Amino acid sequence: MRFNFFNLFILLFILSFTTNLFAAKLDKFTFTIWNKPDLDVFYHLPKTIDSDTKVLFVVHGNTRNADDYLNTWIRLTRDKNIAIFAPHFKRSSLISFNTLQMSTSNGKIRTNTDLYLNNSIDTLFKYIKAKFKLTNKLYDIYGHSAGAQFVHRYLLMSDNPSVNKAVAANAGWYTFLNGADFPYGVKNPPILLNDANITNFLSIDLHILIGSNDIDVNSSLNKSDGAQNQGLNRLQRAKNFFDYTELIVEQNDLEFNWKYQLVGGAPHSNKVMSKAAVLVLFESD
Repeated sequence: MRFNFFNLFILLFILSFTTNLFAAKLDKFTFTIWNKPDLDVFYHLPKTIDSDTKVLFVVHGNTRNADDYLNTWIRLTRDKNIAIFAPHFKRSSLISFNTLQMSTSNGKIRTNTDLYLNNSIDTLFKYIKAKFKLTNKLYDIYGHSAGAQFVHRYLLMSDNPSVNKAVAANAGWYTFLNGADFPYGVKNPPILLNDANITNFLSIDLHILIGSNDIDVNSSLNKSDGAQNQGLNRLQRAKNFFDYTELIVEQNDLEFNWKYQLVGGAPHSNKVMSKAAVLVLFESD
């Protein structure tokens, strides 16, 4: 009996050590060549970079644990030819990254346009292509929770982003294509929005993922009036966002490449949603 317990202890120790060692190997660089706060970017490269290497951006939630997000995606894509980059939007300098630093979650517009994060990922994409000799002309992007808010607003507010596929998972609230004031809708946006922004947004291969058990009304859920108008919890808000957008598309005969996916049994968990997202992004690889 002693031998069994001792071996179990050794096994658990080795597993713990291996996990910590694996996490400690993350590479990181700091992106500084823009007029915004320095941006730490955790990353992982495949063993060989070639013309088939894909690029994935992973956007953290409000916990800002970009390294944990990257570790999750490294495990899920271990045998795939993918370069993964996880920017860390620090709370001290980019507190409202979920709205692209354009507003607070209560709807107050932020006036420092130098901090706005529209086009930021594409700026970073050009840099990493040169830095790591990547040749792919498009990137994939995944965001969970506040990261999902970032992703869908980024696709709306940026100038023709170079996106192949995008996944917004378990967002807390959205920017609807309706007459509500920004950030809840597209009325009175802090930057110019034109027809091209809208049509490009709708034509992107965007997947709205939501866990069927992401229904808790907890302290982290935005309870402002604008967000509450979208639904009482994340599940309701995701369904309402997709259904409303689909209605707008039908009424105006627009191209629409979005998909809605309910992830059965999934709570508000990046690790669980990432398992569903990797199939969306790289199922054919």
